[in-house]
Amino acid sequence: MAYLERVAIEHGLAEHLRPGATVATARWSDTQRRWTLTTDDGQEHHFDVVVSAVGMLDVPNIPDIPGTGRFRGRRFHSARWDHSKPTAGERVASVGTGASAIQYVPAIAPRTAHLTVFQRTPIWIAPRFDFPFTPEQQELFERYPAMAQKLRDEAFDAYESASFDVDAAQTREATELARSYLTRKVADPELRAKLTPDYPAGCKRPLMSRDWYPTFALPNVSLETTPIAELTERGVRTVDGVEHRVDTIIYGTGFRAADYLSSIDVYGAGGRHLREDWIDGAEAYLGTLVAGYPNFFMLYGPNTNGVNSIIYIHEAQTTFIRHILDVMDSRGARTVEVTAEAQRRYNDEIQAAMAGKVWLACSNYFRHPSGKVVTQLPYSGRIFYERTRELVDGDYRLGR
Repeated sequence: MAYLERVAIEHGLAEHLRPGATVATARWSDTQRRWTLTTDDGQEHHFDVVVSAVGMLDVPNIPDIPGTGRFRGRRFHSARWDHSKPTAGERVASVGTGASAIQYVPAIAPRTAHLTVFQRTPIWIAPRFDFPFTPEQQELFERYPAMAQKLRDEAFDAYESASFDVDAAQTREATELARSYLTRKVADPELRAKLTPDYPAGCKRPLMSRDWYPTFALPNVSLETTPIAELTERGVRTVDGVEHRVDTIIYGTGFRAADYLSSIDVYGAGGRHLREDWIDGAEAYLGTLVAGYPNFFMLYGPNTNGVNSIIYIHEAQTTFIRHILDVMDSRGARTVEVTAEAQRRYNDEIQAAMAGKVWLACSNYFRHPSGKVVTQLPYSGRIFYERTRELVDGDYRLGR
């Protein structure tokens, strides 16, 4: 945080920031040809261009469990952690076993009176290879920046060469690596069976941890795979009728990743509503522009996730947006909009490229309820970068 604050100050950004402001509505005016952003305190702000950078992990996914209002203990989502008191000494229920849970469950487990992890679907875990650079290495990188660049390039190329085909050798190898890791770390065959997924590695978010499996060997930790029926005044009741009494319930259930921009009501040309346009799943042109929404851009938009570092994708998108704005300025244009035909053509291509991908092999947050994969990019980062280098004739409309 200190680093981010220092960068903002050094580059003169601080005076342009409005911290603590939650945007509730973004509305385009066809007559004034500008956007009005309304914050949750009712204030209106007017802009010629809007760039949404809220990403796809901004709205917590809180399950709708019957009886929620009856529970007398405390409950919270892991993204909205309740720091008012520790979980040490408490009976805790953790709902969910995804990327959030594998971070906090091992951290809080040893100090709880008892921790019950409620698992709906098991996840593949690979060992984490995360070794800090030594002071000598850091000194070497500072003296010879090319060596640091070489290391970075090797990591970049490794991700670029990744295959997400369900029948690819890489998918089989990743699955077997995770399976062998599970076998080595969990000796109890009954527990191991509960922790074994029935889908290939990569279908859900790839996860790495050296703490997850050992946590279930602790005497005060139990794994519960019987589905939850409801919450009671004193805890969680599963469908077999057993009541698990707890003091605190933590939802480690991730985010509504497939519901892009669900936290903001966006209205475009002619009063069209983005949520209605995306009723069957979000889509955009190069994950950045949406037909019918002039002068509106997105970072981390639909189908930009899952390949290389997302920062690399963001850099490609910000350069792309800046190029479009420069073209608008040089041509005296007040508005820019991608055509519906260009967006349809691009997204038909994207969805066709999903065939045979591992993301279709199970239920995951990459997919909209319609079944459409809306988060993942089925190409390499370099391909995405190259496609954002130029404005294709006919794909855009400039207005004066």
